[in-house]
Amino acid sequence: MARDAASRPGDGNAFTRFFDRVDSALEPIFGAPPSVGDVDQTDAAELRTRPCPVCGHAIFEHTFDDLSGNIVMTCPTTERLPERATTWPLNELGMPAQGRRLERYEQRASAG
Repeated sequence: MARDAASRPGDGNAFTRFFDRVDSALEPIFGAPPSVGDVDQTDAAELRTRPCPVCGHAIFEHTFDDLSGNIVMTCPTTERLPERATTWPLNELGMPAQGRRLERYEQRASAG
């Protein structure tokens, strides 16, 4: 009661003013993205004719299931594009190793 009486009229109490300031400070970071006026929009027909990165067929030939909350793409064929040959070490996620992991790999390769 004392805080309500001490607060400015119409501003709320110190607690609400604090969170209003935090909200206004974080709005540019976590708010809606800024609108972009003159960005080239890709034509939807052109997107449907792009090749699939898995099988190489056009995207419009695929089926998409989004009932489970995740979108699952089903390719129309069992053929797959060949995987790229890897000549470098990979990390635990299957991506090219870098930093300390790459240094350790090079040390082991030169020692043995």
